[in-house]
Amino acid sequence: MEDNIYEPLQKKYSLPDFSLLDSEFDLYTLEYECYFLRGIRRKIAEKLESAIKMFDQVLHPEAGFAAYREANTFNEADRENLLNLYRRLMYFHRLSTELDFTNSESADAKFINEFMKEWPNLKKSILSFVVRMKDSWQKDISKKEVVGYLG
Repeated sequence: MEDNIYEPLQKKYSLPDFSLLDSEFDLYTLEYECYFLRGIRRKIAEKLESAIKMFDQVLHPEAGFAAYREANTFNEADRENLLNLYRRLMYFHRLSTELDFTNSESADAKFINEFMKEWPNLKKSILSFVVRMKDSWQKDISKKEVVGYLG
């Protein structure tokens, strides 16, 4: 199905290979034949939203002990890097929201192309922070850390 729909769009807008987009953003679930590029953009936004929510808790750790613990995994320089990453993720997420109101196939194509230029570096940065957050749970939780959280 996607070959019949995507291939002409790919040629028209110089889009990345469908298999790359599918492997990154699970496009096999798309059913938007009339608005296929809009559907791809929205799948990208879904993945962005997942990372944004996770990092939002780390940048503003009032959500509970998990956020508190993970936030304390990072030093000031790490938090600055995380904030820069968060800023780029939010930019693309808000751009996608804006495009929901423009209904422009060419704007969706431009979004996909611009985003995919940055995606490898964004993904690498996201993964770096996620691994460190995950690894923080391999360490023992000290009484001092619990007391610090509980006040």
